Amino acid sequence: MTRDYYPPPPDLRPGAVVWVYARDSGGEAQEQSVAQQKAEFARYCQQYALVVAHVFEDEAKSGTSDKGRTGLQTIIDLTADPDLRPRAVLLWNFARLARNTVLSNYCKYTLRFRGIIVHSITDAIPEGDHAPIVEALIDFANQEKSRQTGRDVKRALQVLVRQGFDSGGFPPRGYKAEAVVLGHKRNGTARVVHKRVPDPELWELAKLAWQMRAQGQSYQEIQQATEGKLYKTKNCWSTFFRNKTYLGIGVCGELEFPDHHPALIDQATWDAVQAKQDARRALLTRRARSPGLLSGLAFCKLCGAPMDYQRDGHKWPYYICSRKLRENRRACAGRSVSATKANAKILEQVLTRVLTVDFARDLLNELRTEFSDTSAIDHEHDRISAQLAQCDRAIKNLLDLAEAFGAPAAIQRLQEREADKARLQSELHLLEERRRVAQVEINPAALDLVLAAWRGNLTQAQSAGDPRALRRLLKGFVDRIELDYDQVVLHYTYPLDGFTVKQDTPLWGHLVF
Repeated sequence: MTRDYYPPPPDLRPGAVVWVYARDSGGEAQEQSVAQQKAEFARYCQQYALVVAHVFEDEAKSGTSDKGRTGLQTIIDLTADPDLRPRAVLLWNFARLARNTVLSNYCKYTLRFRGIIVHSITDAIPEGDHAPIVEALIDFANQEKSRQTGRDVKRALQVLVRQGFDSGGFPPRGYKAEAVVLGHKRNGTARVVHKRVPDPELWELAKLAWQMRAQGQSYQEIQQATEGKLYKTKNCWSTFFRNKTYLGIGVCGELEFPDHHPALIDQATWDAVQAKQDARRALLTRRARSPGLLSGLAFCKLCGAPMDYQRDGHKWPYYICSRKLRENRRACAGRSVSATKANAKILEQVLTRVLTVDFARDLLNELRTEFSDTSAIDHEHDRISAQLAQCDRAIKNLLDLAEAFGAPAAIQRLQEREADKARLQSELHLLEERRRVAQVEINPAALDLVLAAWRGNLTQAQSAGDPRALRRLLKGFVDRIELDYDQVVLHYTYPLDGFTVKQDTPLWGHLVF
């Protein structure tokens, strides 16, 4: 079969050391592509007596950029060292290198400037002065094919969405995908598409979440009301409340299709929630810039609203319930709290109680007992793993539609699926952390050293008088503070990766004082 491939250029003689680069764009249709390329490269090099020193590969990676292409990036990085350079880098074709003229030119120029031959075994490149022109035409054709494929993907996705079907991927919480047979493929197999329909197990919970947010309730309150059935952590709610899907709109790139599927909320609820989200972003930005040490960490113990740092017109700074400020004085019975006293008390508790050897050891023992029965964790782990596998399949299917997902519709769908994947991976990681906590072993001497270093960092930042720097350090150990005039509940955490143990397992709990 190698007789159909173009022979090495004259400068690439028998016995020369070469590197091989193989890539595919992913999807079921290309799941064997990299393996097949490598097998053909082996036959090719055997026929022409070339010595393969390294094989680099990028599976399921787009050719339109170098994002995530560790194989290609490694080639560029390693060849910076003259002692490591091969005589040539072999490609299946120039499209495997890149479907972007800028990236293709950069890679080829960099390698050739370093004295390395770049040879495609399937592209017909003539010898002589015309070779650069032919290569440029091939690169342009590869890029144009990518653009046309992206356009075709966009059109195909729009047709599906316009007909009321999903364009692929994991449906948002509250919905599920219902399979529908839409004709047959050329090979006779059924063409299966999916419609978005209400999930009877999560529909009412998702509706409750929107209603609560429209009424101004916090992520924490929504998390508790939905019992963790929609999301395991409150960090996912921001994306949830920006998703137009819940209005019954099918989104495909810049196009929107009303009445695409059953709406979970009405326009009034959407508008109310978006106003809350905009206000929340503005507030978070202001708190991040606030000179208050506990800004963004302290919440009202009575109503759960964030505590705002204030000083206007007062001799001493103080924290006060933001709901009380935003609505009226009767909205919350909480009193203002001296910022100076609260800051000092929190730091004292962190330094003298939380960051101590005995305290950390006792907490670890409690957690070992709590997580000794891992059956429930294993069950949840299996459930999330199945969802993650489904998400991976959705990503591969999108990549299979187009090697380059430059079309706006493809970009959005891939971003949504990548976001789903990141969320599921985060949930899976948390479960794995909990399961491993029973096996965490910490050397007492190492524990003492790390805790002492942490205390030293906090003390040094405190002495420097920079509340923002001190707050950044404090966030490593304080998850949340429930603040009242005469009582504080401190929710703390331990970033155990600082103990140089194999597990990256946070310890958590709370103190009342």
